[in-house]
Amino acid sequence: MRTATIIILLVLPLAFCPPALAHDGHADPVLQEINDYLMAIQLMQIKDTTAANIFKTWHELRTESWEIRNLTDEQNLLINSEAVMKQISKTRSKQKQLLNECRAYFSKLVKQGPAIRFIVDKSVTSDWAVPLFEVQEGHFKVVLVEVKNNRNSKVKLSMKSDYSDEILFWNKQFSLEANASRYTFVVLSPLSVGKVTSSLYIRDEVGKNANALLSVNGIPMTEKPFVLKPDSIPTHVVVPGYNSQPINKETDFSQSINFTVTDKESGKPLAARVEVSDNEGNHYWTPINGPSYAVSRNLEWGWHTALWEYQPGPYFYLQGKAELGVNPVGKKAKIYHGFEYIPAIVKVPEEGSVKVALERWINMPDLGWYSGQTHIHTTDIGIPVQFSKFWPLISQAEDLHVSSILTLKGEWETHAIYADEYPMGKRKAFSTSDHIITYGEEFRNNPYGHLAFIGLKSLIQPISTGALGELGGPDYPPNAYILQDAVAQGATTIAAHFGNFTQGVDQIRTGWPSTGFEMPVDIALGNMHMAEIAGNGGQMKVWYDILNCGFKIPATAGPDWAIKDTPRVYVNLGNEEFTLDNWRRNLQSGKSFITTGPMIFFKVNGEQPGSTLNVEKGPVLFEIDARALTPDGKIPVEIVYNGEVVLSGTEIPGKITLEDSGWIAARCEGGHTNPVYIHFKDRPAGYAEPAEKFITTIDRLSEWVNTKALFYDENQKREVLEVIGKGRAVYENIIQRAAELKRK
Repeated sequence: MRTATIIILLVLPLAFCPPALAHDGHADPVLQEINDYLMAIQLMQIKDTTAANIFKTWHELRTESWEIRNLTDEQNLLINSEAVMKQISKTRSKQKQLLNECRAYFSKLVKQGPAIRFIVDKSVTSDWAVPLFEVQEGHFKVVLVEVKNNRNSKVKLSMKSDYSDEILFWNKQFSLEANASRYTFVVLSPLSVGKVTSSLYIRDEVGKNANALLSVNGIPMTEKPFVLKPDSIPTHVVVPGYNSQPINKETDFSQSINFTVTDKESGKPLAARVEVSDNEGNHYWTPINGPSYAVSRNLEWGWHTALWEYQPGPYFYLQGKAELGVNPVGKKAKIYHGFEYIPAIVKVPEEGSVKVALERWINMPDLGWYSGQTHIHTTDIGIPVQFSKFWPLISQAEDLHVSSILTLKGEWETHAIYADEYPMGKRKAFSTSDHIITYGEEFRNNPYGHLAFIGLKSLIQPISTGALGELGGPDYPPNAYILQDAVAQGATTIAAHFGNFTQGVDQIRTGWPSTGFEMPVDIALGNMHMAEIAGNGGQMKVWYDILNCGFKIPATAGPDWAIKDTPRVYVNLGNEEFTLDNWRRNLQSGKSFITTGPMIFFKVNGEQPGSTLNVEKGPVLFEIDARALTPDGKIPVEIVYNGEVVLSGTEIPGKITLEDSGWIAARCEGGHTNPVYIHFKDRPAGYAEPAEKFITTIDRLSEWVNTKALFYDENQKREVLEVIGKGRAVYENIIQRAAELKRK
């Protein structure tokens, strides 16, 4: 495997302009610029004290930004109150300080070189001697890039690079004022020994362009690489000081347990998750020899699955074989490989040799079904996705065919931009023909809601708005604008934590918990494709209400900060080849089910979930075929029509008679299919009661926007309220149509 990262830092004019709407796109240019810089700063702080001090300024700005929300949330002050306005002014001053510190720092580094320089004049040229960088395998080097506009007018620029997992660059677009400069970054991070090359491209709005060739030579590792350490707080890590000590050789153990895990049918090695414990409940997970990854979290929460109760203790992943440096006497081991294999529980022999052949109880890919999770940040709670080199092992051991890792902003004091190693899209170096690793984005605003994107070509700025932006920025743009940008890129859009805390709460809060008050608006406006109803949050009842309004919004599953034993989505490809594009297209079409273990199969008139059956006027008889399987056999299934149970049993063929449009789905304990939609001619689906609920939700958001949201000017507020109004009108139309069709 090879990985390289390249960082390019862009610098705007040194005059600090107050944010306004007079810029290209929806993202404020100052915030976009600072975000770009912070991606580099959080890497460079490891070895550079100046960068570390700049990162402290970000911490100060982060604290000042959150204080605005403390005043509006905890003290219930209005956004225009004197105390809040004073805090906003203080935050703006700190924002300006951070920007100027970054610009001065990068300006100095560029002069010291080596650095890539692009000059925009009558043409666009590059000033670059094509040096070959030598970087130790497993380490990284930040390369700065300066873009200088010598024209007398503003220029619009786009930058991108060749695909590489070792020379990394985030595609981006920006405007550069006359006679101004900006910086950006590339990161070199070789995955193995050897030479890798890639080109970086820049282009203006009329097609004039230039490029720079970059090369990195991966050399053998002689020093310990930078490693994040888990903190006592589950979602935090520790950034240790850089230490150029020689790497340690693998330890020889006088006593140890040697594991060999294979597939029972084929005899081939199998990646697996292993938990070792003794009779007193102590767990053992490190040190280990062999390809492996250890997780030390020990939290007493988790999911019940059809295969096992959640096992909270420390565990490790292995690739077929591994050695655990532990006395084998009195130990037992639990070994897992996803939902399609029966877990094994074995007593460790005293000589320490554990050989396990795991038995597969069902082969879903042979039936055209491929599992995945659409919202991942960690390998388990508190373990950061920055350990990307372990993802091939983890995805194979968990038997996840698609792992969608999402970049986000905020959350950790150690990372301004989280999970920032790789650009958007499939990472070829980490993927296999059966297990795909892809990077996407979680765009976040707590009152508006969190959005998960799969299939982006470029990161969408400003990554988070409002409080979660942590730079004192506004609650602008609305999520609706971000969704438009994502759809324009061809991405699949997902409402994360679907429906959480939008009902039955006393106050809309900008901190925690995360909510989704704009979600019904975004669904009404047509750019929200899916609902994340299983994982970290997700409200099935709210999803039912959306479906009962007449929207065709399939469900998906994403664990967020935890992966072990969490729900996943199975997507049916039929006879199509397993590729990320095919999987994502069928996911978005709703040809899928979500599960914590059971395999649930469902058809209506021979059509699978995601289909629409068009019929004339009723009554019409529909044939139902449904069953849910576990390793122990069939379990009870319920058939729901518009949210109400109409059939149940351990095996259904059955028939139901319908007279009106709606949706039909199957569910069981731990599983739920997506719907088959029924459309009666001239009777579009949609009920008044759920639409009225969402109007209440929308009106609460409007009140918050008018009184508590932070905007740079009245135009921003007006735009957000206009978007909200357009969404509200859709629900009013649903209510009116339901009345005309004599539905409640």
